[in-house]
Amino acid sequence: MIRLFKAIPEQQMPPYLGDEFVVDVSNASGGFLIERHVPGEQIEETLLVASAEIRTSQTGREWLQFTFNSSSGSCKGKQWLNQGTAEEAMRPYLETRIVHVTAKVEEYPVDSGNKSLTVQRVKAVHDVAGTTLLPQMPMEESASDYRDQLIGLVEQMQQPYRQIALRCLNLYWDDFSTRPAALFHHHAYIGGLMKHTACMMTIAAGICQSERPYLTLLKCIQEAEADHKNDLFQAPERATRQFAWDDSFDSLYQAARSITLLDQEPNQDELLLGVLLHDIGKIWEYNHLGATPSRFTDLLQVDAAEETLSGIAIDPLGSLVGHMPYGCFVFERALRDEALRIPLDMHHRMMHLILSHHGKKEWGSSVTPQTTEAWYLHAIDLLDARKEKWRTAQLL
Repeated sequence: MIRLFKAIPEQQMPPYLGDEFVVDVSNASGGFLIERHVPGEQIEETLLVASAEIRTSQTGREWLQFTFNSSSGSCKGKQWLNQGTAEEAMRPYLETRIVHVTAKVEEYPVDSGNKSLTVQRVKAVHDVAGTTLLPQMPMEESASDYRDQLIGLVEQMQQPYRQIALRCLNLYWDDFSTRPAALFHHHAYIGGLMKHTACMMTIAAGICQSERPYLTLLKCIQEAEADHKNDLFQAPERATRQFAWDDSFDSLYQAARSITLLDQEPNQDELLLGVLLHDIGKIWEYNHLGATPSRFTDLLQVDAAEETLSGIAIDPLGSLVGHMPYGCFVFERALRDEALRIPLDMHHRMMHLILSHHGKKEWGSSVTPQTTEAWYLHAIDLLDARKEKWRTAQLL
């Protein structure tokens, strides 16, 4: 396992020997990664079209907007229309959703690190399997290790938390173990959701099992600050001016302050189950090749509908609801499937963990955190997401 924070002791779980939670995540390498290229550079690459849409400016000018995938990651792209219609220009992108593009790397704003491709020529590709172009977990990492860590921590839970957690995983394991945790910012690859959840559970268990959980959280925040300061010291030598820990510390210290005022020890089982459920709704908020066709009908009282899957993209229907409410649906279904009735206050605290984990409404939270566990969950989510983004930047 990756050592996440020095304040969190290593807790290596035994290998999982069962046959319920199988992982089959390849570690491909060598794909196009836009961060390795400089603005103005011309590239020729074969890419998977994750999303494609026609955009219109305020002046009425149309252009094409894309998200592209390769085995090494995702990037944004666009194509300006100089002749013909937008629908005609879009056809090669939708023919097989795999394209060979000649494009220019651009960065806007300048020195922001926000790079994208401006496509100049495009051709549909017919002889490449789309699954080989999905972003994959880094080669030096093992999906099996993260699975072992996650299942090991679930097995340590007391009842009924363990029963609920195992039911959720049994219901949706195929999707949970392959879905990314985000499109661009962190864990944006196949298996990213499982890794993000396993790492967060490791941090949460380490905090709860420490002699003084609050101080352990503060030590993690201090380590994050040290990473950020080192990035700033090295800024003159960096190719970009984008830093992983930007806009993090106000929220982290707000969480720490709120935990101090509440003055309660965290409930480890409640926090771990909240971590497991906090992003599980991304199974419905995102889609990609390999997503289970029945994932909507298995959870909701709806008719089946056809869908076109390609690269990692926001699901147009799932995004109307968002991953937080879907997480609540999963929790409620697990209770019903297991014929469990739990105390009303426990039920609402679990729902609150899912609905408040982004910390503030402008970041997408349905409600703001009000319990000790909710503030810890928000802080741990932010710490792990930013740490992953920071680690990725160090490898470029």
